[in-house]
Amino acid sequence: MKIGVVGAMPQEIAVLKRDLQNVRRQTRGMREYMEGTLYGKNVVLVFSRWAKVAAASTVTTLIEVFGVDLVVFTGVAGASDAALEIGDVVIASALLQHDLDARPLFRRFEVPLLDQLLFETPPALVALARKSAEAYLHGPIHEDVPIDVLDAFGIRMPPKISEGLIVSGDRFVADPVAVVNLRTALSSAGLPRPMCLEMEGAAVAQVCDEYGVSFGIVRTISDTADHNSVHDFPRFSREIAGHYSAGILSRFVKKR
Repeated sequence: MKIGVVGAMPQEIAVLKRDLQNVRRQTRGMREYMEGTLYGKNVVLVFSRWAKVAAASTVTTLIEVFGVDLVVFTGVAGASDAALEIGDVVIASALLQHDLDARPLFRRFEVPLLDQLLFETPPALVALARKSAEAYLHGPIHEDVPIDVLDAFGIRMPPKISEGLIVSGDRFVADPVAVVNLRTALSSAGLPRPMCLEMEGAAVAQVCDEYGVSFGIVRTISDTADHNSVHDFPRFSREIAGHYSAGILSRFVKKR
């Protein structure tokens, strides 16, 4: 099996990049694809850049050029569920594009011509991601992230690990009213409540679905998608999310 591992920010995959062995680099479409051995498995690691088009382009290359059998996307997200706090983890059981609206030709959120609103993650991968997150976050996280760093971001131990709907769109959401409106729209469409918002996951899921390739999305909550959402993303990604990604994915990859 060959696994594509993707992050939207370089800080999110920095530890994974450090751990990658026997590296062969190839540049395509302004992205550096690093093929090698990661935690004993054949992996292609890549920084996708932000938003849906960038993610879709990157994943298409992973599938078409490198022949990956599984895509795992890791990175940060804004919480849309009030129970979530900074430092918690959400594993996507399903994904949806919250800014896709082709009415009246199609239903709101429906991907034209696919007759789908949601893209569901294989349950076995959701279960494996949860076990991997529990093993790291309820275990050796303090070996990588000092207490003072966790305290600086107000992260409570142990972080919560949740499964549910992750919604993606080409918009950085930092407005509680927008979050409430989105929850209402999803509920009116008979869809589950969203756990968090980000900018790539549903695009990754759609490309993988169209190619028949399995995928998993793991997100670290970096903010609460409100007016307080603008803070030091590079530092959070480097000192928190990067370690989360490596700690969780090292366990995930070893079991594939």
